[in-house]
Amino acid sequence: MKYLFNSTCRILFLSFIFIIFANINLFAAEPDRVVIIPFKMNAEKDLTFLKDGIYDMLASRLSRAGKVQVVGREETEKALKAVTGPINEETARQIGENLNADFVLFGSLTVFGNSVSIDAKMVDVSGDKQKFAFFNHSQGMDEVIPQINIIAGDINEKVFGVKSTVTTPPPASSTPAPGSQKRDIHAHPETLLKNEVTGEEPPLQGGQNSLLVKDGSTRELSTKFWKSRNFKLFLNGLALGDVDKDGKVETVVAGARSIRIYRYENRRLLKVEEINESKNLYFIGLDIADINQNGYPEIFVTSLSSGKNSVSSFVLEYNGRKYVKIVDNVPWYFRVVKMPEKRPVLLGQKNRGGGPFASGAIHEMTWENSEYLPSVQVLKSGQVSVIGAAMGDVMNSGDDLVVAYTKTDRLRIFNTGGGEEWTGSDRLGGSTLYYILPKTEPGIENREYLPMRVAICDMNKDGKNEVIAVTNHEMAGSLLKDFRKFTKTNFVSLSWDGLGLVPNWKTRTISGHIRDFAIGDFDNDGKNELVAGVIIKEGTIVFTTPKTTIIAYEIGK
Repeated sequence: MKYLFNSTCRILFLSFIFIIFANINLFAAEPDRVVIIPFKMNAEKDLTFLKDGIYDMLASRLSRAGKVQVVGREETEKALKAVTGPINEETARQIGENLNADFVLFGSLTVFGNSVSIDAKMVDVSGDKQKFAFFNHSQGMDEVIPQINIIAGDINEKVFGVKSTVTTPPPASSTPAPGSQKRDIHAHPETLLKNEVTGEEPPLQGGQNSLLVKDGSTRELSTKFWKSRNFKLFLNGLALGDVDKDGKVETVVAGARSIRIYRYENRRLLKVEEINESKNLYFIGLDIADINQNGYPEIFVTSLSSGKNSVSSFVLEYNGRKYVKIVDNVPWYFRVVKMPEKRPVLLGQKNRGGGPFASGAIHEMTWENSEYLPSVQVLKSGQVSVIGAAMGDVMNSGDDLVVAYTKTDRLRIFNTGGGEEWTGSDRLGGSTLYYILPKTEPGIENREYLPMRVAICDMNKDGKNEVIAVTNHEMAGSLLKDFRKFTKTNFVSLSWDGLGLVPNWKTRTISGHIRDFAIGDFDNDGKNELVAGVIIKEGTIVFTTPKTTIIAYEIGK
């Protein structure tokens, strides 16, 4: 009887163990399901091969038997077809719910010249866990795969608790290894600001010589830069200033017929105001300064008539509640110049109907009796356009001189008496904005192109002033009188060497063209940036939409 009892107990025990092992999956946790959305490629060239490679690499690095299951790509692509608009955290979570997933990984790769930026986010579909974010900027396509490997390692460690053995690769050498070929990808400017995946822009990023090319200078230069998202706006002007006196610098941009005011906050440009104007005006210039000394900086908007054959400018000012016109419909071209250790000066030039280069004398303007009136004459009439002029100690001699563009986009220096001190031989600047002169030939529009902005400042705080100019490179064969098209652009810094203006440094060439720029504390960090509005697409063809991006270079010690 005892033997029978012991045998029965052994049988029951073995049966219990068998049941446990046979049904072990009933007690094991379900593997985490991860959806990987193929990264968005922001580049001029077709990078489908890289897009597929990134997906495959992430899928293989994250998959772990019984622990992490990556949802099949075919299933993911099918779910993506039901999504309209860009992929962001909200749409990513919706896709995750539809696919019964726990996490969704999405991101983008942006190519800007030789610079490559990778943005990635991984969100918890339930919203209970903190999101994972990754941003990296590097030089050259050779850094992409190592960085993707780091992303996968970070996710495994921070999200799934798996210790990673991936190490950060050393910075790529600027000199290619023997037998290798250094790649140079020139991206369309649309990729500069486009970050539709996350809806956020990265902080100032950069690396050694990532954006600057030195021309004989040994000065230390920072190379950090920032890029915004795209704007469906054909930007005609850009200026910086604390226009509402809240203690923070705003970025003000002018479209053809609207003024938009943005503020840099939390790594993004947030629109705080938009002012729309009459369709009878066409804006061509924008400046900010507190000329009337009432504590609120004025916004000077130089504008043409809708026919682009007369000037009708106005001035806006914040009254504590809204922006109002304090001056309207005046025939003056405006330009504010800012000189070190001096108050900003408003220069004005009265339109006489002969185009920007045949207008009246350039004067310093003062605020009197609720209007801006000419005072000291700076240059006599018919010499240059004030739109392309700046004033300051350009020769570092203690004398304030005028530097301005000629009709052929050459820089010229004038003394206080209006005499020419120097004329450059290189073509700089370049704009597609124009004034329409009376026709000289039947049926042919007679355009006179406006000059670009030029600035005098001490960017790197070494006690010596520099001239900051833009070089918009024209498409080959586009040097016709009534047609201009720019395909690439860059900034250049020049300084006086005793004989002429010579280059100090220049930014790397990018696609598109710079319409306007400003120098100031764009991101309110206590340091000045060089901020530019880059035209990606002009939108002048029927059924096309204009696209503009804003970039900020932090240049200086």
